[in-house]
Amino acid sequence: MTLAHAADRPAAVETALHRLAPECKVLALVVFVVAVALVPHGAVWPYAVDAGLLAAAAVWARAPLRLLAGRLLVEVPFVLFVIVLPFVAHGPEVDVLGVGLSEDGLLTAWGIVAKATLAVMATGVLSATTPAPAILAGAERLRIPRQFTAIAAFAIRYLQVVIDELRRLQLARVARGDDPRWLWQARTVGQSAGALAVRCFARGERVHTAMLARGFDGRLPDVNLAEPARRVAWAAALGAPAVAVAVTLAARGWPA
Repeated sequence: MTLAHAADRPAAVETALHRLAPECKVLALVVFVVAVALVPHGAVWPYAVDAGLLAAAAVWARAPLRLLAGRLLVEVPFVLFVIVLPFVAHGPEVDVLGVGLSEDGLLTAWGIVAKATLAVMATGVLSATTPAPAILAGAERLRIPRQFTAIAAFAIRYLQVVIDELRRLQLARVARGDDPRWLWQARTVGQSAGALAVRCFARGERVHTAMLARGFDGRLPDVNLAEPARRVAWAAALGAPAVAVAVTLAARGWPA
């Protein structure tokens, strides 16, 4: 199996950002996320600059708003967690709509939400402009250990297989008169989940045996989906992350 098995359908739009070498975009994402994560506690204006950079990249790439909005669902657990911080944190309090909230808790909650949102949106722009196989190929060119890229490739390839298996189980259950909307049928849903786990394990064993029979030695073959990036591509991709790094350094008071 190669990374090409996980190829997505062609993008509906084609921009210069789509044609940019994948390793440039992967490195730009990493640098941008690290710069955002290192914004000091209590700072506000760096997030506005980073959001502007990200919005410009999204507009340039013509990233679908539905895709970016769907990515925000990933950070719902973080938002539910940070809501509690202003109520439980210590320190000076500020009055918000008649409720005393911790000032430090509000700043901490703001920082967590802002960093998580920017990171999630950045990954959304990357996925909107780069197919999954190209992302993995770019990661390999950046010398990321092949064990990680191989695991990611298998996960991407077989996620749809697992979803299809689950859909078949649900269809068979409904065809036999089962209605999983009722609480007393939760046992049947649990049994289906167990059957799905067993089927996935058996499928994985068969796939691994087939790969060993074809000479698999623990490494995926090299996949060259595009030519290596040139200097112009690196400069274009790292321009916005460089600005994000400069903003973070300025917020931290460097150079003093």
